[in-house]
Amino acid sequence: MAQSRWRGRWLLGSLLVISLAGCKVELHRSLSETEANQMLALLLVSGLQADKRADTAGMTVRIERSDFVRGVEVLRQHGLPRQKRASVEDVFPPGQLVSSPVQEQAKLIYLKEQRLERMLASLDGVMVAEVSIAQVPTDSAGRTTLPPGVAVFVKYSPEINMTQRMTDIRSLVHDSVPGVTPERISIVLQPADYRLPRASIDASTGAPTGPLTDRGRGLPTMTWGMVVAACIGLAAAAAVAWRRRASWVPRLRARVSKAS
Repeated sequence: MAQSRWRGRWLLGSLLVISLAGCKVELHRSLSETEANQMLALLLVSGLQADKRADTAGMTVRIERSDFVRGVEVLRQHGLPRQKRASVEDVFPPGQLVSSPVQEQAKLIYLKEQRLERMLASLDGVMVAEVSIAQVPTDSAGRTTLPPGVAVFVKYSPEINMTQRMTDIRSLVHDSVPGVTPERISIVLQPADYRLPRASIDASTGAPTGPLTDRGRGLPTMTWGMVVAACIGLAAAAAVAWRRRASWVPRLRARVSKAS
């Protein structure tokens, strides 16, 4: 009897370990369908176990608890989730009272900055894009005394050689801000640091290979461990059931013999 209890506790512990191994935690929530799909695809390609769920606030992306830190870093290196940018409706909401010319000019400049940041963030490898357009001082007649100036800051993934895009970025800013000259455009490019040891990238699949990934088949090692643990648990359950059957079958036969 004591041995059966011990086996039952061992089986319960095995099932508990399996359930904890497959526990997922929230990575990001309140996402749109497009944002959730982009994140999920990137995590799966990187060899991480993730899924998405719909709730009242939008889509939620979940990941295995043991992969949480790596998942955050993978998304960060690809600039996800994207920063929310202001739209025309946000800057000039319908029904708003007419503001002063200075306020209107500040809003227009802010809207240009947001559009430039959105375009720069669309470049491959860009993680963070910030644009600041300096307000040009005017004289008593309302004429500008200096050409406008633009400052651009871009943080990019080390996987991309962003310095080759310097000319493209300068041209993009020059054509987006009227009156600006190339000399008045300041661009700072900063490569991001790896917060985790850089995983080796498999040339055929593009997925990182490391201690969490089975290189031969691209299936995470933790998944294989869960399968093995599940098989062991089922085998233990079958053994306990067989032991119990072996104990009550002779007693049942004896009762049938006495009754007959």
